[in-house]
Amino acid sequence: MPSRVVLLAVGKAAVPMARAAHEALGPRLDAGLVISPSNAPADGLPPSFRLVRSGHPHPDTGSLEAGSLALQLAGSLGKDDLLLVLLSGGGSALMAAPAEGLTLEEKSRTISLLMAAGAPIAEINRVRGALSRVKAGWLSTAAGLAEVVTLVLSDLGDDGWHLVASGPTLGLPPTGASAQAILERWRLTPLVSPSVRAVLSRERPAGASRPTGDRWSVLLADIRMAMDGARLEALRLGADARLIPELLAGEARSAARRLAVAAASAGHLLRHAGAHRRPSVTIFGGETTVTVKGRGRGGRNRELALAAAYPFAGLPGACALVAGTDGVDHEPDAAGAFVDGTTLARAEAKGLDPANALLANDSGTFFRELGDAFAPGPTGTNVGDVAFVLSPGDDPHPQAV
Repeated sequence: MPSRVVLLAVGKAAVPMARAAHEALGPRLDAGLVISPSNAPADGLPPSFRLVRSGHPHPDTGSLEAGSLALQLAGSLGKDDLLLVLLSGGGSALMAAPAEGLTLEEKSRTISLLMAAGAPIAEINRVRGALSRVKAGWLSTAAGLAEVVTLVLSDLGDDGWHLVASGPTLGLPPTGASAQAILERWRLTPLVSPSVRAVLSRERPAGASRPTGDRWSVLLADIRMAMDGARLEALRLGADARLIPELLAGEARSAARRLAVAAASAGHLLRHAGAHRRPSVTIFGGETTVTVKGRGRGGRNRELALAAAYPFAGLPGACALVAGTDGVDHEPDAAGAFVDGTTLARAEAKGLDPANALLANDSGTFFRELGDAFAPGPTGTNVGDVAFVLSPGDDPHPQAV
């Protein structure tokens, strides 16, 4: 048995995960540090746990405090101690500790440039790790000979759950050369600060090879588990349900065509199914990207929904919901949006310009004014994004789907 057991929970689901760990372990937990978004509820945490609220999607001074405290906590442990780490999506922004010689602003600008360019999350996290003292295995290094157990709620699909929250206790720190190659591939090297280039060009600190204790990690849930749960719920409600195994990825505008194809094919099958056709739900999961060129408001889910409005026009009865499972679509005002075959016509009647909204990356304003934004608020979990495409049937006795 370990001499001390301390808990570190980081991410959008940090509070409920920490609460569950306390309920399971009770007095075995000697201390707890919980790092969560500023808008997340904190009900049920024991008084002995320290709660730090920090910024998301952009790190702030709270993120720096969180990173410093996490490093202090890990560094205080000895070889007979256990660090229990609970990770969920969003931790990359919530916990920050820039590499020596680098400011938070310089690091954040580099990551923002990668996001705006449409770089995949795996590459973004590699650069984050190379510019950090706490991400990409560095926190695990700080824990030294203590045992580290990491439980992960993944929002990264098939990209690798070791990258959640930029993997502070998972894997080995990336080299500066690999991060440099990513910046060069996206033609961003001239746009980052000289300090960033200097950090990436120097040798990795010797601490990366420091002896460590045992390391264990477990995946608790991911987008595929959520998709299967949605399938079971759709069946319970009386709908036919099918999962699309290929996860959503790439540009949101391009992925929109996949939703329309699903709606059209489901409608075709229903029309040839005979009497008493049941509703059909096609379930997608994954995470798209957006190459930001405008100055509008919104996120990848609402941009995907808006782009889908064009191929959905003329598909009678088909509708879709695109949303983030965390309840947030880049900004906390909505998780996503609804779209159907009437979206464009209703927008025109209200004087809205969907084409201009796409050009300006202003899907948030568009769906708010149309009244089709989906805003459940923060959910306390995060396993990625989902899209549900519904084709209604004519069963006279269906449950509400």
